[in-house]
Amino acid sequence: MRGHRRRKDLSQKSDAIEQAKTAAFRLLRYRLRSERELLTRLRAKGWDVSVIQKVVARLKRAGLVNDRQMAETFVQGAISDTQPHSRFEVRYKLRSLGISDEIIDEAMSIWTDEVECQMAERYINRRLVGITKPSKQDILRAFRAAMQKGFDLNAIRSAIRSFGDLPNEE
Repeated sequence: MRGHRRRKDLSQKSDAIEQAKTAAFRLLRYRLRSERELLTRLRAKGWDVSVIQKVVARLKRAGLVNDRQMAETFVQGAISDTQPHSRFEVRYKLRSLGISDEIIDEAMSIWTDEVECQMAERYINRRLVGITKPSKQDILRAFRAAMQKGFDLNAIRSAIRSFGDLPNEE
């Protein structure tokens, strides 16, 4: 925790804003961040709230912190990710990052029912990988797991129908 004390002391110096900005750049180097996420992360590192607000305001003016762009990038990443995500899951993650519902709705406009069906199909295929002839019980387990993950019921049904003829065994 040594570093935290040092940073708190630095927040009282005149160059605290520059040093907090450097810390913010380090966070932004890995991926885009929402305004709230950046505020929270810098606060956790021990920076003074007034310094953090000044730094985030500068970064917003420079276009480096933009919740709308971050949300759109996040949704695009979820669509192209090899790991299937449900519409509900992506919305939940964006909310937890501090993105407003209005911006989430705009960013999620590209998440069509077709995308949700493709994601559900990929998820169920992953759940049934290695099972050459899935039984009704296997498919029911995959169905329940997809429901828990937040996939739309119609998308799950469509994904299960894509398996074609299913066994009639109980």
